[in-house]
Amino acid sequence: MEIWPVLRWIIAAASAAVGALLVLLVANIALTRVGRRLPPVQQGWLRLRRPLGALLLSVALRIAFAQTAQPGTFRDVGMHVLLIAVIVSAVWLVARLVLAWLMHTQRRLVARMRDDDRARRRVQTQMLLIRRVVNAVFVVIGGAMVLLTFPGVEQIGTTILASAGLLSVVLGIAAQSSLGNLFAGLQLAFTDAIRIGDIVEVDDTWATVEDITLSYVVVSIWTEQHKVLPSTYFTTTPFINWSRTGESVIGLIYFTLDWRVDMAGFRAEFERLVDASGLWDGRSRAVRVTDSTGDRLTVRAQVSTANTDDDWFLRCDVREGLATWLREHNPEALPLQRVTLTEPVEPPITAPGLPHSARSDSEVSEGPAGGDH
Repeated sequence: MEIWPVLRWIIAAASAAVGALLVLLVANIALTRVGRRLPPVQQGWLRLRRPLGALLLSVALRIAFAQTAQPGTFRDVGMHVLLIAVIVSAVWLVARLVLAWLMHTQRRLVARMRDDDRARRRVQTQMLLIRRVVNAVFVVIGGAMVLLTFPGVEQIGTTILASAGLLSVVLGIAAQSSLGNLFAGLQLAFTDAIRIGDIVEVDDTWATVEDITLSYVVVSIWTEQHKVLPSTYFTTTPFINWSRTGESVIGLIYFTLDWRVDMAGFRAEFERLVDASGLWDGRSRAVRVTDSTGDRLTVRAQVSTANTDDDWFLRCDVREGLATWLREHNPEALPLQRVTLTEPVEPPITAPGLPHSARSDSEVSEGPAGGDH
């Protein structure tokens, strides 16, 4: 007879689980069929079915436990645990619902900006930060609701609110760096300073913004390494954003050459290399002598490209091609180190044994014409 209450609870729990599973299965079949005609419905259902299943299961188990468990400590503890499960799964479901709506909104906005890559990346960056803020808010709400299920938490909450002024000062001092990064992350997202996919130059290194969180930014370097920087870096340190208003850039190549360089031939070879590369976007190209110091000329070649990747490869190709042309067709233009040699001046012949100071005084007193002084 002592086994029957436990067995009855196990049967009730199994029946509740099977019932929740059947409801979830029916909903899955119906929404999957609808989702074939409406892809957003299917995508939303894929995100909601797990929290919905957890909510159905926890509610069914709590109902079954309330009907079968005998009054006592075990029943009270079980009901409390299942209540926490219901709260957590409900908050999880609502959070997933809000996030699914945000994802749907992002897809619609991105679809409208199909031809504007800059605006599309800005929307993706902002929506990413919004989703993370929403996640953090729901975690706080869920944790608070779970704490309120424990007796005596109301009094603790009243005490905390009474000392909120002092607590805020203490937390502000203790978490100054973390809060600074948090607000810096929001500032970066909503002031459009950087976006996911932007090409930035940090620490004299070109990198691609790969991820922006509420506390740090991940950039990917061309060596396939990843640098993690605090969000405050981009709000307190000057940096270059090569794709701030677009991806097109103008690349510069500098040469230090001799004055005997054939500028006409040099310029013609530059234009030939640019035309043959297929990377030039047709906006700008030029060769200019920007400085002439001593025995050197500083020659600057500039060329425009559609993006930073093309700019890098085109500058490398042009630099290599012009170096080869100078060596083969205009070697006298290569920098030379000029040294002028002169014959040494022989010292004046003087009588042996006469001190240097006496000789000098004698020579000065006599003068070149030997006159009286």
